[in-house]
Amino acid sequence: MKESNPLINSTETDHNDQQIDISMYLKALWSNKWKILSFTLGVAIIATMLILRMPSIYEASATLFITKDDTTPVTLSDGFSMDMRAREYLKTQFSILQSESLAQDVIDSLDLLDLEKFRENENNEFEFWNETKKFLGAKNSEKKYGEIDKTELKNQGVLNWYKKNLIVAPVSNTQLVRLSFQSEDPQLAADIVNKLGDSYINSFLDAKMTQTDKAIEWLQKRSLQVNTELAEAENALQNFVNKEQIVNLQSGIQTLNEETLKNINDRLLEVKNERIQLENIISYTNSSEVLDEGLISQLGDSPAIQQLNETELNSERKFLEISQRYGPKHPKYIASIKELQQVREKLAIQVKKEMAELSQKLKNVKQTEVSLELELKNAEGQFLRDGSKESEFRKLKTNVQRLTELRDLISKRFKELDITSDFNSENARFVDKAKRPLVPVKPRKGLILTLVILISSGLASLIVIIITFLNDSFRKTAEIEEHLNAKFLGILPKLKLKKIPLHIYFDSEFRLFSESIKTIRTGLILNNLDRETSINLVTSAVPGEGKSTTSLNMAFSFAQMEKVLLIDADLRKPTVAKRFGFPSYQRGLSDILNKNISIEECIITDEKSGIDLLPAGQYTTNSLELFSNSNFEDVLVKLKDKYDRIIIDSAPCQAVSDTLVLARFADATIFVVKADSTKKQIVKRAVGRLRDVGASIEGVVLNAADINKNSEEYGGYYDYYGYSQKS
Repeated sequence: MKESNPLINSTETDHNDQQIDISMYLKALWSNKWKILSFTLGVAIIATMLILRMPSIYEASATLFITKDDTTPVTLSDGFSMDMRAREYLKTQFSILQSESLAQDVIDSLDLLDLEKFRENENNEFEFWNETKKFLGAKNSEKKYGEIDKTELKNQGVLNWYKKNLIVAPVSNTQLVRLSFQSEDPQLAADIVNKLGDSYINSFLDAKMTQTDKAIEWLQKRSLQVNTELAEAENALQNFVNKEQIVNLQSGIQTLNEETLKNINDRLLEVKNERIQLENIISYTNSSEVLDEGLISQLGDSPAIQQLNETELNSERKFLEISQRYGPKHPKYIASIKELQQVREKLAIQVKKEMAELSQKLKNVKQTEVSLELELKNAEGQFLRDGSKESEFRKLKTNVQRLTELRDLISKRFKELDITSDFNSENARFVDKAKRPLVPVKPRKGLILTLVILISSGLASLIVIIITFLNDSFRKTAEIEEHLNAKFLGILPKLKLKKIPLHIYFDSEFRLFSESIKTIRTGLILNNLDRETSINLVTSAVPGEGKSTTSLNMAFSFAQMEKVLLIDADLRKPTVAKRFGFPSYQRGLSDILNKNISIEECIITDEKSGIDLLPAGQYTTNSLELFSNSNFEDVLVKLKDKYDRIIIDSAPCQAVSDTLVLARFADATIFVVKADSTKKQIVKRAVGRLRDVGASIEGVVLNAADINKNSEEYGGYYDYYGYSQKS
């Protein structure tokens, strides 16, 4: 015979257990489906009531286009990305849009402090504020500063509400910014967004106007001061000329020298301007890392530069068109970018050549400037023979020239300020203004209700699974033989009755129950064909397991074949007499053992079933002593001669020790376990106590089993014996 592999068998067993466990939880969920649905429905109804009370929130949005400042140019680099200064400028504008100053302007312009929702909470918030100050030990300043505190507190609340509901979201890779505001009032949301945009634009114009006004005011004051100083300097120069009689003494020479000096001075100014211009070009070129439009414009006089610049613009335009059609790996894309690089390289080489020529030209201009300065100095020396007069004259003349240049500069600044002060130019403009929203954005009531239903059903299912997992009771027939090491006799179905009828065994409506009792009877008979089992003890671990019902109906079943006596040996809590409607003082077993009353006087016959009954008798507290006495054994011997089978309904063996004594007189002990009720450890402990005293446990009956709940487990059992669950 081929031996089986223990490892393989163990693996298969674990796998089967895992499958059984999963199916057990699925069965538990299915059996409790109406409870789960009821819980989910209740939660959904409550959630629906709460959701319907939630206010609808509307969101209005507008789009602003923010123009870049002249100080933040956008330059083309390898990735054609925006210059970092431009990004910082836009980020600054986004922060300004979220500033408290603009928020306060919107609040004041729209009178948000007078909204009804803030009026309702005004008094409560102010009282809470005063109570807080009192709690912190602050003096009561309501009389002197109450109104100020109240207004500030309300304003702060409105400001926090405004910030909480405002959304400023830049549109990626653009100069657009999206302004959104959420409110219960759709029109208010649109008004706030539009007002914020207007306030932002107006704040820029106001700031620009303020700066211009300050600049004009300062230039006006400075112009008056310079004109006064210039008049004084001209008077001083004229007085010096008149005093020294420079014009009268040497009028001819003076006239000639003045024209000469003027010509030399004009030439010197032209050379200086040319030198400054060349220096600026060279300095700007040396400091620039990229050939931008500003640098090209400085060298715009060169035909070669102009031609290359035009070629570069055409190449860039061509590259942009190709990049929109083809990807970076396309031959046309690679060729166009290569062409653009070659043009830029040629432009850079030409710029270097031009710069070399400019450097040489600058050197020549500097030499010319030095020569003219020397010539001017010599001419002025001829004009004034006296060194002291020459020095004084030059000083006065220089002062007049300086003030004249300053006056001209101020006048020029006035003109520039007047030209650049175009207040129609804005830093931003609306692309799309906010409109009154028609559909609320939140709460998303349908989604919330769906989530509530899913979560509540999941929670209810989880509770069922946890209860099933923590339920350490007998639920399967296989568990009985596995944990108790005892034979399984049968299953008694769960009866959904408040009170079980006395003769339910004979009721055709409960045919399944009757057949279950017959199955147990058949099992007992088949298991004991080779030995006599005239005394059967029925017990359980704890009260409420159904042992009395099992004993009674087993007696009804055996009575159809044998002469049966049912003894109620639960002297502490008897039930047999009560079920048959006998009074509590009905004579029985305790009277036989205590008062030596004859057995015949205590036995009662049930006419419908044909069984004889021996009730418990009068209540007694020494039941253990009575069963341990030899009188009880003598009674059993006498009864055994009169009856084919004696069924003893005993007390729960885990509660009292009476059953342990009775088990020694029984030929077979039947242990009743209620399904999904008593913990396994309690049952195992009770069975262990019976075995310790030598009791012969014939088998275990699983009582009150829910056949519909465990259809696969119990249904197969009944199908095996030919009875359907519906019968």
